[in-house]
Amino acid sequence: MNRLPIVLFFAILGFFPLTAQEFSAGFRAGINFASISGPSEMSSTGSELEDYKFSNGFHVGATVNYFFNDYFGLRAELLYSQKGGDYNYNGESFWILYTEDDNPLYLTGSRNTSLSITNSYIDIPLMAVGRYGRVELSGGLNLGILVSSRGSGELVFSGQTASGTSVDPFTIALEFNYFDDTFRRTDINEVDIRDIDGQTVEIPRTLGANFQELEGDQKLFNTLDLGLIGGLAFFLNQGLYVGMRVNYGLSDLTKTESDPSRRTLDEDNNLIFRDDKDRNLTLQASVGFSF
Repeated sequence: MNRLPIVLFFAILGFFPLTAQEFSAGFRAGINFASISGPSEMSSTGSELEDYKFSNGFHVGATVNYFFNDYFGLRAELLYSQKGGDYNYNGESFWILYTEDDNPLYLTGSRNTSLSITNSYIDIPLMAVGRYGRVELSGGLNLGILVSSRGSGELVFSGQTASGTSVDPFTIALEFNYFDDTFRRTDINEVDIRDIDGQTVEIPRTLGANFQELEGDQKLFNTLDLGLIGGLAFFLNQGLYVGMRVNYGLSDLTKTESDPSRRTLDEDNNLIFRDDKDRNLTLQASVGFSF
């Protein structure tokens, strides 16, 4: 994977016939304001249980241009770009505790989750470019290749057992590596011990991405992300420019088989998986230079 950016960069260069008059190259870097757009899980009363807010990241990379004349051309870029969002879930939910003998104890109640997700991509935008004096408009398609996916935050749960026994709130730190975390339940080192309904249960202090939910090596986010991009730039001089760009994902960001409901289980206490469409939404503010 470390060689992929270099291979892709030279592949992009191969798209263009290189002449001194038509070809130029450069770089751009800046700030990302990223979120995830998609339907919220709804409560039994019809209110939204989850939402995404914008988080900050950055982008940096190289650009190559091929202009047919002074006004119109094509551009390809190779960027490292951080996306994701700040996720919140607040409302009715469930939780599964496990006894020392690894038997499940099902709880219903309220969950409050805050999770900051950072997905790092190698982005390959391909655009048409129109230049009118100092102003430049661009638009096209972007292919993103996910190379890293992490999340960190906190979960607080309170509720009761099926027999009606109240369970005091407990707090769990969330440290997710969506690429490397595997299913684990009984090998957690740091736990709090409680006696609930006459059974000794273990409450982990820190959780990885796949605790109690997904067995195996399932990953939540798809590797490839296709999106639309559009931008506006203003040239301060012949080479230096500042710009804004919008990148909206067209493809589903998450895998259905790895995206369970947080609100409820089915009648047999199995996970219910959500067949919804989640998409990347990224705003970029950039400074760049074209040679």
